[in-house]
Amino acid sequence: MNDDHTAADDGPPAPPSDDAVEHLWNAATEFLKAMRALVDAADEFVAEQRHRSGGPQDEPRLRNIDIDVS
Repeated sequence: MNDDHTAADDGPPAPPSDDAVEHLWNAATEFLKAMRALVDAADEFVAEQRHRSGGPQDEPRLRNIDIDVS
């Protein structure tokens, strides 16, 4: 069996590149935006259900949370 692996290859892993960190940051931002859309849709659904059932309309069930992604 031919093994090209040498002892010099056993060093510590290289730190993540800036591109990888930026990619992860963008993915996290997109995830938060998707979760925000899901929460907004759930809030709208609950408000519609409360309206149909004649429930209390003065207080929203969910609080809006502002996420600053800048």
